[in-house]
Amino acid sequence: MNASGLSLPTLEAVRAALRTRRAALAAAWAAAELDSAMVLIPSGLVLAVEGSDQHYGFRAHDDHYYISGCRAPGQVLVHDPVEPGGWILFAAIASQDDRVWHGDTEGVEALAERVGIEAVRPIAELGVWIAAHAGRRAALLGSHDILERPIGYGVHPDDVESIAFDADLTMRLTGAVVAARRAKDAAELGFMRAAAAATAAGHDVALRSARPGMTERGLQVEIEHAFQRAGAERPAYGTIAATGSNGAVLHASPGPRTLAAGELVLVDAGAEVEGYDGDVTRAWPVDARFTSEQLAIYDIVIEVQKRAIAAVRPGVEFRELHMQAARGLAAGLVDFGLLRGDPDGLVERDAHALFFPHGLGHLIGLATHDVGGWAEGRVRSQRPGLKYLRIDLPLQPNYVVTIEPGIYFVRALLEDPELRRKHAQDVHWERADRMLDFGGIRIEDDVRVTADGHEVLTAAIPKEPGDLERLRA
Repeated sequence: MNASGLSLPTLEAVRAALRTRRAALAAAWAAAELDSAMVLIPSGLVLAVEGSDQHYGFRAHDDHYYISGCRAPGQVLVHDPVEPGGWILFAAIASQDDRVWHGDTEGVEALAERVGIEAVRPIAELGVWIAAHAGRRAALLGSHDILERPIGYGVHPDDVESIAFDADLTMRLTGAVVAARRAKDAAELGFMRAAAAATAAGHDVALRSARPGMTERGLQVEIEHAFQRAGAERPAYGTIAATGSNGAVLHASPGPRTLAAGELVLVDAGAEVEGYDGDVTRAWPVDARFTSEQLAIYDIVIEVQKRAIAAVRPGVEFRELHMQAARGLAAGLVDFGLLRGDPDGLVERDAHALFFPHGLGHLIGLATHDVGGWAEGRVRSQRPGLKYLRIDLPLQPNYVVTIEPGIYFVRALLEDPELRRKHAQDVHWERADRMLDFGGIRIEDDVRVTADGHEVLTAAIPKEPGDLERLRA
């Protein structure tokens, strides 16, 4: 448990998970014909803000962190099947100047103990090690900035150029890491549950504190403060706190617009804990109650989301979940009086994509839109109803996905003359035009695939309309 009360995996559990990951990857890489080739996995370097003495916030490359357990800049994890133990971590150890200005770092022995790698060496030794392995075939995973900025790792450019980096091998070994990262181990799921708990704290504060006259940016501040107060390190991504028509902008940035009576608020916000993300969207009224029109749209979305979540289990094709959700949204909009025609035909013609222009969800983990969403050999469709689909593969145990259907009134789509001609008979355009300021409703949860079904990691965050209204009151 951390200082703010989040329950986190133990050091022993994390170290065991890291060792298991490295062993599994070494075996997978051997199967991918690694032979005697090396693998270099840099963490990345800090990036200076031009014209100042500041740096952009650093985030270690996710592959480096996943395999090494380290998130410091300027480090390189090496796998060399010829070396005893196979793994060497060249770690960034603080100099005296670093300690004066930025504080100390873990020592070599403490770092080795924490991550379970016996061979941990100072990064200052990397250049000598590379020079001694000149001409060796290698794959480059993680950050590729070592090719452009080797000095940042204490390596001379000529030494980096002496390594025979193999692009094909790099691609194949990267594919093995992507495949490994899809299913989350017990330590990862522990961090994701903690991220879900911190995310719940932010959404609770948003529901209770939002009021007419508050700005979107003010609401963002309350949410992110609650994340950190609950133990999160930072937001998992740029918080969306959008009111009125801004709710129809899928990745809206909070601004000075104020919450007004009669409008909806859409909050898409997640907390990050130990690099792992939560991602939840809720929509609710600025007033204490939904209007009848708002509630009608909300009911369509929540019923589609519930059916999609209920269908999550191993072996299910996510693309089919998306298509079922599209048909459900289309049917709801026909009943509402916005679309007209047969729901299957409307989806075939992509008419539903005017109001549901994105995919049903994505993998989530170390990245909000985590790696590995597409099965090898599948080709992305350019149809409006499918081109933003982020997952096209069969679900497997311990994949974690978001389920996030939505209905939006996007001016860029609904005022497009070509789309209006194409769907002249599919849409009741007079009603659509009257709802251009409605905004949008998206309902999103994080769902783990279990051995025989699913677990909603974010189930504690209210979404039933009656619960939302009680909290708003």
